[in-house]
This record gives sequence, structure tokens and C-alpha cells, in this order.
Amino acid sequence: KDSQYFYFAIVGQNLHINFFSSKDYNSSYQKKYLMPDTFDNNLNLIILTKFISEKVKDFEKSVGSFIEKANVITDSMYEQFSLSLKNKYDSNNISETDVVRLISDAKKQITRNNKDCVILHLLVNKYIVDDEEYLEFPANISYKEFIVEVSFITVENSTVKTLNRIFKDCNIEVKKIISHQYSKKFAEKSDIGPCAAG
Repeated sequence: KDSQYFYFAIVGQNLHINFFSSKDYNSSYQKKYLMPDTFDNNLNLIILTKFISEKVKDFEKSVGSFIEKANVITDSMYEQFSLSLKNKYDSNNISETDVVRLISDAKKQITRNNKDCVILHLLVNKYIVDDEEYLEFPANISYKEFIVEVSFITVENSTVKTLNRIFKDCNIEVKKIISHQYSKKFAEKSDIGPCAAG
């Protein structure tokens, strides 16, 4: 089971379901279904749950496997917050613990000031050590000033609750919710659906 991965993408008025197998790199299967309406238009949850449940059964027949867990990609409205986190006048070498502590503090700040949002993605944009920029973690460098620039991608709490509820009613555990706007940055031009970059 651990070698099978299922992705759902609710993008626009389409529901995409993808199956990937890590045993065989080329083994994948996908189907696209037209939904009765878009997710953001407050489509009736009972109708949407019934629709997804029917499509899940259809997809399970096609791949010959039950979907118990899946990642869900959504194009729901999102917010992006960017912060610069500073650690000053420490002559010690930069450690990953410093970075984790700074990011943890930023995460608490975002959560505290945006109670109606859930953080989906955390991105380290760059590190700045004594005015010199690094795109990768600068290990074993002593510093006077160390800055980490991070971005947080969030969606409304209600979106996460709704998606979890819909898939729970379809007997599917949501492992992770992914922002489509974020994941499409990693898509290749040859990708024919929004799940490949997820």
C-alpha cells in the first residue's frame, strides 16, 4: 500500500484523480471529471460529497485498488505572507537549530495574527549572512547578522475543514492539502494534469 499514492485536485470546475506507483516509476493513471460547480461557489456539500464518492468508486474500479489515503490539491483562494527573521551578533557558526527556532517563531506569529487561516506551505526564500545572500543553507559560517527570508502560503480554515469533511464522508483520509498555485510552479510543460507536480 505504501507504494501507491493517490492525488485529488479540485481545480476550477474539474475534479482530477491521479494514481502513482513508486514501484514502477512509469506507472500512473489519471481521470478528469467535470463537477456540477466550482468548489469556491459554495457548491452544496451533500451534492459535492455524493459526486466525489461516485467518481472515487469509478476510479477505484479502473485502477483495481481502494483509495484509503490521498493528498488533495485545491485552487481555493490563498494568502501569502513573507517575513524576514533576524539573529544578531552571534559569532557562532550558523546551525540548523537557529533556523528552526527562527521559523518556528515566525510560524507562531502568522498563526496568532491570522486565526482563520491554516498554513499549507512554508518556503525559505533565501538566507542573508552579513549582507551576503545564499539560496541554500550556509553551513559552518560564523556571522554577526543572520537573516532568513520565509514565505507562508495559507488558506482559510473553513476550506480545510470542508475538504477534510468531504473526503472523510467518502472514507478517505486526507494526508496533505496542497495549494495549486504553489504546486503548479513545479509542473513541467508536458504535465497534462495538476497532480503531477503535487
